[in-house]
Parts: sequence; C-alpha cells; structure tokens
Amino acid sequence: MPPAIHPGVLEAVITALQKDCALEVRYEDARGQRATARLHPQALLQRGPIPYLFALKNDEIEPVHTYALHRMLRGRALLTVPGRPAEGFDLDQALASGQVDCGRGQVIDLELRVRGYAAEMLRVCPITPTQHMEDEPANSSFLARVRVQVPETGALLRWLLGLGDNVEVVAPAGLRQVMGEQIAKMARHYAPLSVTGEVAGQ
Repeated sequence: MPPAIHPGVLEAVITALQKDCALEVRYEDARGQRATARLHPQALLQRGPIPYLFALKNDEIEPVHTYALHRMLRGRALLTVPGRPAEGFDLDQALASGQVDCGRGQVIDLELRVRGYAAEMLRVCPITPTQHMEDEPANSSFLARVRVQVPETGALLRWLLGLGDNVEVVAPAGLRQVMGEQIAKMARHYAPLSVTGEVAGQ
C-alpha cells in the first residue's frame, strides 16, 4: 500500500509544477528532523508506491534533491513566486544515472544467464534498447545470456535477487560477489527449525 500523504500536499506540489512557481513545505526527514524550506519543483516521479519530487532547495543552484511526498507535513504553492529551473536538469538523464534510486549508480557491463520467466520477460521487455541476448549452449542449465550496460543501484540488486534461481550474475565480479553474500545470508534464515521454532544448531 502507498504511504499516506498529508492533506493538501499533493495538490500543492501539482499546482507548483503546473504554474511553474515555488513551493513552501514543512518536511520531516528519515531521522525525524523537521524544517521548513522553499522548493523549486523540477519533476514529479512515482517510484514504486512512493511519489518523489525533484526540486532545488531555497537559494541553492545545485544539486537537485529528491523529496518523498509522504514526508511533507504540509505544502503551499507560492503562486506569486516564480519557480527557478535547474540548469541542465533532465529527468531522463536522472533516471539513467540511477538517481531515482536515491543515489547515482556507476554504469556497469552486466552479464547474466537467465531461464524460466526471466528469459521470457527479457526477450519481450529488454532492460535497455542496446541489450544483447543470445541463446545458451544446449547443455546449459540456462536458456539465454544477456549483456547490457546499466547503472549499479540498489534497485538493480533487489530486482536481481527477486529473480531467484532464474538468474545468475556472471559479471561484474563485484556484483556477483554481493549476490552470493546476500543469498548466503538469506539461506541461513531458512535453515531447518527445531521443535522450539529456533534455527537448528543455534
């Protein structure tokens, strides 16, 4: 379920974007600290169940920050204060760089072996237009090998883990190691339980 957004906040954000004006918000960050800021909206993005606003803050020229709408305690479109565009900001470029995952990801050469629904999904819905996909040898336990350049982000890692045993990360070596470590940690959670409900041997 999406997080609850305080009354009036979404309307204020959309109004500021439509009217190209500034936005005054009372914001609570992840640490519980509250502050009032004047934002200059650039774009609104829905990431999963959470909408985020890309905006400049107060008198800053850069960078463009992301603000989760459910953390805005109140919002007011300042119709008489013109919005300030961020020089060089491009939403498509921000998405490609991994900023949508609340951090910029370094572009990596990703190589996967896939099977099952993962193979069918990537044939129908390529990760990028430049994705290269070829059949695996007949004696392979996988159906296809995929090569593509993508930003290395938390979203990528979560997506790969979500594919379960239908994917194997071949490269880069660092991501392959992280996958192995995460899978080993997960496997420990599913060790056989004792009669008391505790993991056997602990």
